[in-house]
This record gives sequence, C-alpha cells and structure tokens, in this order.
Amino acid sequence: MSAPLHTLCARAALVLFACCAAPAALAAASALIMPADSAGAAATPPYDPAVFGPSAAAEQEAARIVQAWQSEPVTLPWTSLALNRIVKHKGSPTRSARGLALTHVAMYDAWQLAPDALSRKVAVSTAASKVLAYWFPAEEHGFDRILAAVLKQSGITPQQAARGLAIGSEVARRALAHGEADGAARGWDGVRLQWYGEGRYYGPGAWTPTPPYFYYPPDEPFAPGWKTWMLENPSQLRPTPPAFGSERFVRDLQELVDIQKNLTPEQLRIARFWVDGSGSVTPPGHWNQIGQDLVRQYKLDDAATAKLFAMLNVALADTFIAVWDTKYHYWTARPVSMAKTVLGVELKPAILTPPFPSYVSGHAAFSGASARILGAVFPQEASRLDALALEAATSRMYGGIHYRHDNEDGLLLGRAVASIVLKKLN
Repeated sequence: MSAPLHTLCARAALVLFACCAAPAALAAASALIMPADSAGAAATPPYDPAVFGPSAAAEQEAARIVQAWQSEPVTLPWTSLALNRIVKHKGSPTRSARGLALTHVAMYDAWQLAPDALSRKVAVSTAASKVLAYWFPAEEHGFDRILAAVLKQSGITPQQAARGLAIGSEVARRALAHGEADGAARGWDGVRLQWYGEGRYYGPGAWTPTPPYFYYPPDEPFAPGWKTWMLENPSQLRPTPPAFGSERFVRDLQELVDIQKNLTPEQLRIARFWVDGSGSVTPPGHWNQIGQDLVRQYKLDDAATAKLFAMLNVALADTFIAVWDTKYHYWTARPVSMAKTVLGVELKPAILTPPFPSYVSGHAAFSGASARILGAVFPQEASRLDALALEAATSRMYGGIHYRHDNEDGLLLGRAVASIVLKKLN
C-alpha cells in the first residue's frame, strides 16, 4: 500500500508522488501548495520568463523540445536535455544520480498538480528549467531562456501560462529546498576540503590511491550522510564483503588477475561499452537512456512516463547513497593494489580504476536497481533488462577494477533498493 501523501511530503520536503494519494488528498495538497491568488488562469506569473532574452542556442533547444512533444511524453525531452548537460559538464555518476532525481521528482510533481494539458507542459518545463539551473549553475540563465523560447514557440500566451508557471515554480522551490538540505554541500568549506577520515579503516586490505594517477582524496566521502528518498537510512541494506585474506577473497582476486591476462576482444568490448566515464551520460544516465528507448518503443503515455522516471531516478539516487555508505564503511582496496600485495603480481586493468574504495560496485548496483524498476513497468522486457544489468556488473570485472563479490553483492543491493521503491511508490 502506498504511503500517505503527507508522509511523503514530510520525508522529501516535496509534494512527492502525489498520485499515491486519493483524489481528495491531492485536491487538498493542491490548495495548500497554490495560494489563492495564483490558482486562477488570470493570476500574475511568479516571474517574467522573458527577462533573460532568447539566444540562438536556446531557440534551437526549445525547437527540439516542442518538436519532441508531437510524438513523445511531455517530460521526455527535458530528460534528454538533462543527459546532454551531464555530458557537456562532465558530470560525475554520483552528482548525476542526485540531479536526475531532483529533476524528475520535480517534473512528476508538476505534472500531477497541473490541472490540464496546457498547464502541464508549462509546469513541467518550469520545474525542470529551475532545477536544471540549480544543478548546472554555470548555465543558470540559459535555462530561463530555453523556457521562454519554449513558451513562445508553443504559442502559449502569458495568461494561459500563468497557472503552469506558478505550479512549476512552487514545485521547483520545494525541490531546491530539498537539495539544499540533503547534505550534498558538505565537503568544502570555501577554503579547503573538510576532513573525511574519522573512524575509517586503515588495516590490511584498506583502500589506498591507485595508479596511474593516484587521485586523492577519494570521491564523495561524505555521501553516506546524504538524505535518502525512500530508504530509512543509508546503511539499512549494507552488505558484508568477504574478509581480507579469506578463501573467497583470494579466489576472486586470482580470478580477476587471470581474466586480465587472457582478456578476449569481446570482454574488452563489454568493459568499454559500460565504462560510462568522464564526458559520458554516466551509469545513471545510461539507464535513463535505456528507459527512454523503452518509452518510445512501447509508446508509454505522459503520466506513466513521468512516474517511471521519478521512480527510476529516486531508486538510482538512493542506490548511490547506499553504495557509498558501504564503500566508506569498509574502505576495501582495489584489485590493482591487492594483486601486488597478496599475489605478488602486477595487474594492469583494462580500464581506469576509479578513485574510491572497491566494495560494492556502483555500476552493478545502479544496474540492478534500474533493471528492476524498468522491468516492473515493462514486464515483457524484464529478463532482457536483468541480463543487461548482469553484463554491466560483469563488465567491471572484465575491466579489472572490481572483484566478482563486488559485482554480485552490488547487484543484490541495487535490486533491494528497487524493491523498496516499487513497494512504496508503484
């Protein structure tokens, strides 16, 4: 049974997943979120979208969005815009998972609260543009220009746009408040990196910076303290790795070394296909693209698409936090370090080792969660999606950067997160 609306509001500081409530509850929520003077069609827009004049780039982006609306659900072209910006700004997987969740929850809430098709387009676009501006501040005013161009090219008058602008702005305000309170700002005090090593493990098998670049400090060490969306706390699903030096640990390490010595062209292709490194859409974005393809293939409608991507990206965001909680609880060393320490051999991974602890695999967990969320909406594709998730997980072993137990336990962790999200929101 879905959680009551007021419970979700309290947890996420958003009108989160309003469709889970009864119609009367939704109407009451709408009355609360929308002040009386902004609920009517003649209300004054909360800001003038023409303040930041259009540019050629904004006009082109708006034309793509408006054109896409002829054949795609309303939210989908804004998903594409978010993925494009991840590539442009070389977003990290961690920050991308967070940003995609904020964006898609805001779009879904805007869709639910808007009363008609016209205001839904405006509300969704307003919410998305404002959250994207928060996520990519270097382009803050560029998203205002895109929104203004979308309204102009859609032929929507200011009077028609008023309700959607008000709803989208309020939803975005709440999404940004959630972002400001989720703990993701910790780590930089304006002068230097804050200390992150309190209570960390320094014993045998502990993580150390890895070749060839020896990046330091490790990525997002404060993420275990970020606010989750659906999990009660980041550690509630935390798995346990095999002990350093145990039979399973040594067996999995030797297996990885052997694979790297005898890597086949197909294994290398798989490792590179799923690498999703800097300058890509990242692993969360990759699964959003898979979701987009399925939406187009099966012609999912507007409402179902908005809900799907909200569920998918909330699951990805919570999976990331749970994975990073596990990584920074155990601080397990990467195979490239352990091959020399334990086996006395040099390991040359096929892909670059990421700069953070090994257990569990983020790729595996992201993939396990995504496949189960998408498979619940597209059951005819569930087996294929699980197979893709397994391939994505195994790709990290082919790449020489994760042990088998990292991948297997990561898949299980992601699936467990997806199960919780589906139970609460589907």
